[in-house]
Order: sequence, then C-alpha cells, then structure tokens
Amino acid sequence: MLETMKPSANVVAGVVCAAVVVGLAALTVPAFAPLGTVASVAAGLGSSLESTLSDATTPSASAPADPYGPPEGYVDVGNGTWIPGGGFGDCAESAYIHIGSQDGQDFTASLFGKLVDTGAREFAAGIPAFSTDGRIATYTVAPGDVPTAIGDRFCIWNGLSLTTLNGVPGSTAIQPGQVLVLDPAAVPGFVFEDPYAG
Repeated sequence: MLETMKPSANVVAGVVCAAVVVGLAALTVPAFAPLGTVASVAAGLGSSLESTLSDATTPSASAPADPYGPPEGYVDVGNGTWIPGGGFGDCAESAYIHIGSQDGQDFTASLFGKLVDTGAREFAAGIPAFSTDGRIATYTVAPGDVPTAIGDRFCIWNGLSLTTLNGVPGSTAIQPGQVLVLDPAAVPGFVFEDPYAG
C-alpha cells in the first residue's frame, strides 16, 4: 500500500526542475522593476509552475525552445538582455536603458525600444522635450519627481537607471529644473559620464 503512494521519479524530477526554473527566472527580474511588472511576472511564473506540476508525467511532443533565445513571453532588447514582452501599466511595449562596456572600452549608454509619454502623474509631472525628428529626448524635472515614476511615465522598464544615465549617483536625489536625458541617441553630442568611475 505504501509503495503505491510514492510519487513517480518523473513527477519528482518535474517538480524539482520547475522549482529551479522558477527560482532562476525570479533572479532575472530586476529589483528596480515597477512593482506591477514584478507582480505580473511572479504570477506568470506561478502559473508556469502549476502547469509544469500537472503535466510532469506527460511528455511534450513540441520542438524544444531555442536555448539561446529569450524565454517564452520575453523579448530581447539587445546586449543579452531580456525583459517581459508587452508593456506595464499604460504601456503597450517597454523601452530599456542599456549602460555597459565591451572588451574593456569606455562605458556607453543607449536606449532600446521607443519612449511613449503616457501622461503626467504624481512623482512624474515634469515636461518632456523632443528631438528635431520628433522623438522624446529629454525631461525637465518637476518638484517631487522620482526616477522610477518618470520611467513608468515613459515606458522605461528600468527607470531607476535614469540617474546613472545622467551621471547622478543613485544616492543623490534629482532636483527640480534638472534636465534628464531620456534617449541618448536623440540628444546631439551626448556623452555618457559614469557617476561611479573613480
């Protein structure tokens, strides 16, 4: 009787694999992501775990996913970075600020995706400015504005990176009247200055 109550090796292996995948996927969610996005990613991971548990004994007939491409539901925004597909809040898609270096070169900054102004709100009530070709380029900070809310307003997945993009260390508050670059390519002559360079 006790022998028939033991889970099969396939079920145990499926549960262990699902737990590892969910744990690793959770590590890829940036700590500075908008809270609604983190909740939606967590909900998606939970439903993935449930379906994995219920299908643990059923072999899959479909072709395996590309091991080098983004996981299902994510999009590649360049430089090996994947973010959840679709947007968060009022955003249909998300933009992403990339700051990095290749092969020991100087750090550079770029924007992947398109900025969309979803409207002024609490903590993001400043004024955007546009490039000559109509792209959102910069933003003038209003009193009470914070980088994450500004990022949410303009559909920037990693809005907290706005301070680093603009040479402001993370522990320094942005100030009313300060002009922040939102899209480096839309600002002629922009040169990234790493606030953490010694």
